[in-house]
Amino acid sequence: MIKKYGTNSRNHESNNIMKECTRVVSFTSGKGGVGKSNTVLNTAISLADMGRSVLILDADLGLANIDVLCGVTPKRSIKEVLEGKAALKDIIVEGPMGISLIPASSGVEYLARLTHSQRLTILNEVESVAAQYDYLLIDTAAGIGTDVLFFNAAASEIVCVINGEPTSLTDSYAVIKVLTQNYGEKKISVLANNVQNDAEGRRAFNRLAQVTTRFLPTKISYAGAIPSDISVSEAVKQQSPVSTLFPSSSVARGFRAFARKLDEEFYEHRVKGGVQFFFQQLLEGEVFSG
Repeated sequence: MIKKYGTNSRNHESNNIMKECTRVVSFTSGKGGVGKSNTVLNTAISLADMGRSVLILDADLGLANIDVLCGVTPKRSIKEVLEGKAALKDIIVEGPMGISLIPASSGVEYLARLTHSQRLTILNEVESVAAQYDYLLIDTAAGIGTDVLFFNAAASEIVCVINGEPTSLTDSYAVIKVLTQNYGEKKISVLANNVQNDAEGRRAFNRLAQVTTRFLPTKISYAGAIPSDISVSEAVKQQSPVSTLFPSSSVARGFRAFARKLDEEFYEHRVKGGVQFFFQQLLEGEVFSG
């Protein structure tokens, strides 16, 4: 049966309407500074502009920045949820284009090293609201930390954000290697960000693919390229997403193209299921028992 999308996220209300399938996509990177959070935010905005309801989970729990990029100031965050001072539904804030955001905290050290019990607390709360959206986008921290792998391994899809720098490719290979060998991931999408053009993006992807194909039993696919654009830095300074501040810029067009591709491939990537499978994996998987 064809999935019927919900109302535009700009008109989305936090209610008990459950989606037929919530698409859970994590965004990861081997190193910081590749523009992963910007990618998550602007992808969410592009999806919202297409009429999809989108919830972002800022899973860089101790060094949050999605709220800063949005220009919003949350009064509460995941910290209050873990301390039992608030329910997750009460900390969700609305961002540009009506997207919803679960904010993390910044400068709270223990949030960067969650216990298994704390992870389950967060995910039980997320489960209560995520199924009301078409998309749950997870902005993980960079690297191969336990929490990073935890969120990536359970998402139904993983997008690894790279750029053309050798360190980005080396560190991305490390992430893909761990996810493949330790968590059984067989398919990961790769998005080239901040590159001159699609040709440069494909060259970076091909260098990564040559190594992964040779040494790992996984398939990585090219998800596209987001061009470098001076408007990105200006948008960051103004704490406003580039897709809304400069909608005609090349980078905004790039994010819209990526969002369309992501949305069009919905049915092709339901291998691991939707949000229900996401939480079942987290709660039952042996790899998360530590």
